[in-house]
Amino acid sequence: MTYDEATEATVTREQARREIAKHDCEGFAQFLADVGDRATYTGKEVLDWLGY
Repeated sequence: MTYDEATEATVTREQARREIAKHDCEGFAQFLADVGDRATYTGKEVLDWLGY
């Protein structure tokens, strides 16, 4: 998957948690505080939050 494809993807809350855990085991709570606690997110939201 390319970066552009990843930014356009829709990911579940669990997929976002797993991706963030790969980078920082305790970061998901902060992600939820910053982006919101929802069922789905865009790949762009996750990648932007991670600093990509």
